[in-house]
Amino acid sequence: ALYLRNDPYETSDAVFGVKDSLVVDIGKAGPEYAKKYGVSEDHALLTYDFVLVSDSETNALREQNSKVALDKLGRKVKIVNGLPVPDLD
Repeated sequence: ALYLRNDPYETSDAVFGVKDSLVVDIGKAGPEYAKKYGVSEDHALLTYDFVLVSDSETNALREQNSKVALDKLGRKVKIVNGLPVPDLD
């Protein structure tokens, strides 16, 4: 979720919490966007750079975090198909 700066609900997300990196400002389209998209220069414009993570990156990070958490619990495991399996070797 993105949150508009100075919105009355900006600080009320009890589930995820509002991170500074998710607070955005609404600007104006300006002449370049107005011409390119056929809107007025005063048209509201929100820009934000989203970063998408590939499936392989997601799986690698999930496996790494799982192993770290299980190591902290003293569990010796391998991750097989995304699931922890006791490492008996």
